[in-house]
Amino acid sequence: MSKIKRIIIGVPARNEELTITESLGSIYRSMLYSGRAEMVLVVCINGCKDRTLILAKSFQEKHQDIKFEIIQSGEGLVNAQREIVKKYPADVYVFPDADSTIDEKSIELLLLNLENHSECIVAYAKTITLENQYNKSIFQKIGLLYDSQKILTPRYYFHGRLFATKEWFFPENKEILGRAMKNSYTRELLKYSEKNIFLYVDDIFMSSYILDKYGQRAIKQIEDAHCFSYTVGSFHDWLNTYRRRNIEMEKMYRWFPEYNYLWPLLNRKTDWQKWPKASLVDRLRWMVFLFMKMIFYVYLNIELLLVKFNSFKPRGQWQVTATTKNEIHQ
Repeated sequence: MSKIKRIIIGVPARNEELTITESLGSIYRSMLYSGRAEMVLVVCINGCKDRTLILAKSFQEKHQDIKFEIIQSGEGLVNAQREIVKKYPADVYVFPDADSTIDEKSIELLLLNLENHSECIVAYAKTITLENQYNKSIFQKIGLLYDSQKILTPRYYFHGRLFATKEWFFPENKEILGRAMKNSYTRELLKYSEKNIFLYVDDIFMSSYILDKYGQRAIKQIEDAHCFSYTVGSFHDWLNTYRRRNIEMEKMYRWFPEYNYLWPLLNRKTDWQKWPKASLVDRLRWMVFLFMKMIFYVYLNIELLLVKFNSFKPRGQWQVTATTKNEIHQ
């Protein structure tokens, strides 16, 4: 057992005024439950145009019984995490999403797993989906089914909603840009990189890096550690979700080919062995989901074909999914 000493809980926040107070409240309660002395909460404001900073400062003033810092960085989740890691050295970094909440035991459960299992580098929480009472569409129901993992193959990568890691690593933007500029094939995808943001999400690159360096046992979902968030609830938001993820995967494929052998571990598929046990309703919803995926696949491949032309300017990679941005009431 290796005792963890210094812990940084980093919260990148960009335009999260609807959820930041509830999110920080759940993190605060989880910190109190854990009770570890060397634990610091760091909120990194990046590119905000709403009241997120004001609300974070208000929460900070009301909760002076914990170590709480607010910093700012360039826009983008990865840039915010990089700033946190540079300014606050730690044994373990815990990264919760600013638009979700966590169970009070979650952080401690993640830390205990990292302490008790030397082979584990990243421990992540299980997502519990919140139902939006104002949206009972078929698309939300598909999201609930997807998040339940009932008909999916096992997950070998981690998701970024709540995870704790002994090692955080991303290449500097200068290196990523150098890889992207290598040739016309890699350079095309820079059309999706704005405001010095080259990689948009943390879990795809980090999962690849950890799996490649340490193996499959290095990433583990902790069943009793929970985070809570809304699922995607419209066709448009499903398109945006798949589009931004698959563009990120395409960037990984072209810019970091050394990780391409990991693709089977980074993509989940329908587990047809579970199919006979699924209800008729779930099967019908899943068929709709698979049809949507086919549409998204064709859509993105047409777009990636158009990207080859200098005159084509695609819309930004990171489009906000409006149906997941709701006030959290549990």
